Amino acid sequence: MDNKRMVELLNELNVEKDKLGFEQDLLTPGFLKEVIIGGHLGHHVHRTKHGPDAYSDDSEDAECYEYLSCKQGGTFQLDRIHEDNLYRITRNDAFFFALFSKENALEAVQIYRIETDVVLAEAKRKIANMSASSKHIGYGLKWTKANGTLVWPN
Repeated sequence: MDNKRMVELLNELNVEKDKLGFEQDLLTPGFLKEVIIGGHLGHHVHRTKHGPDAYSDDSEDAECYEYLSCKQGGTFQLDRIHEDNLYRITRNDAFFFALFSKENALEAVQIYRIETDVVLAEAKRKIANMSASSKHIGYGLKWTKANGTLVWPN
């Protein structure tokens, strides 16, 4: 496939994204993975960049969720997090940690559900122990498996 065909496909995908009501840029970091995760879980993926990543239904008044993802061998990351913006955690009813294939970045391998209070407690523990300049919190796969429930594939 040449570059021209790839650009054509990206433009087609962008048109479909717009038809579905997504306001954010197709190339926004994490956007495509959020769509993939939401598709596997039957969630309504949020249509803008701000707010939770998804809802349990399209009313957007239902349960809201945050998605964290990483490739096999990586860690799940919450970025730009500190004591003053923990609402980015607490606004969610649950978190979903999606592990993607190392060989195929668009292929989800496993998805775990972790309750918000568990994610928050670990964030507070990590914030208390990190340097003032660090604003990223990592959650490893071992921690995820120990604290979460495998929900996909099920």
